[in-house]
Amino acid sequence: MKKAFLSTLLLLSSASAAQIKGADGVTVGVSNPKRVVALNATTVEMIYRLGKQKTIVGTDVSGVYPLNKIPSVGHWAQLPAEGIISLKPDLVIGTADNFAAGKNGTVVQQLRAAGIKVLVLPATDTGGLNGVKTRLNMLGQVYNVPNAAASLTKSFDTTMKAVTANKPKKAPKVIFLYAHSASDASIYGTEGGANELITLAGGKNAAPFKDTKALTAEALVAINPDAIVMLERGLDGVGVWKDC
Repeated sequence: MKKAFLSTLLLLSSASAAQIKGADGVTVGVSNPKRVVALNATTVEMIYRLGKQKTIVGTDVSGVYPLNKIPSVGHWAQLPAEGIISLKPDLVIGTADNFAAGKNGTVVQQLRAAGIKVLVLPATDTGGLNGVKTRLNMLGQVYNVPNAAASLTKSFDTTMKAVTANKPKKAPKVIFLYAHSASDASIYGTEGGANELITLAGGKNAAPFKDTKALTAEALVAINPDAIVMLERGLDGVGVWKDC
């Protein structure tokens, strides 16, 4: 009788689990995760916005916003399977571009071989705002808070209407500069998330190429942008003070 009761509970639990198909084609059964390793900065921020930040037990070095003290497993391009496993997550969530970057090619397979569920979200560098909505709705399914995800999606649409209404008549020429130091910086081309952000804000990506190129003084002079967009940590890296 006891065994039958337990079996029934297991069946009910399995039936209630959300079946979510990842960007890699693998469907993951998710039921109220309590220990989540969230890889990629946008994944962390979205989980916070859904009010489920207390489930995050680990992230990579990019998951610093909103400000938090979440343990880091290391660089996003060198994800350590052993370090992730040591956090004993019941679910690992990451994006396709992160899992394909650098030395991460076998991380997903290693985690799944260890019995850990891995949900692969669509890449962050494609799809623009629609891609953001897709990832957000998938996370809404993970945590069974579809209404919260829908509310955030609606707020995006409202914000974009305001942005569109206030776009400049003539799009300024803008470049996105990713810098580690004064001698190590790159200009992002017309493919990827940086280009999407510039375009959504009403600017025109002035980079004359699709991919990423190392910054040189000659290239900067030739492009002659009206504005340069950088990350705050990039400004710190090159020694430029925000208040100077």
